[in-house]
Amino acid sequence: MKKLLVTVQLEMDAPDTWNLVEHPDDVQAIKLEDGRFMYMSFLPMFTTDANAGAEWSSECTDAFSDEILDMVADEEVLMKFEP
Repeated sequence: MKKLLVTVQLEMDAPDTWNLVEHPDDVQAIKLEDGRFMYMSFLPMFTTDANAGAEWSSECTDAFSDEILDMVADEEVLMKFEP
């Protein structure tokens, strides 16, 4: 097997009601106003169309999703709010 390195940096405008917290699962999470916690990570997208303007979807079988997650050897996520 070979190593695939993926670096993801996302900048987004977030509601003032969202707050960064350390979740008991030892991950940094965003606490939403409705009490839910959101963890930001990568989301694999798929298409069978090799042409420009293809429609992409995150839909795949649970088995394939588990297989992809099992391939992840390490992940580092850092989130911060800027004024």
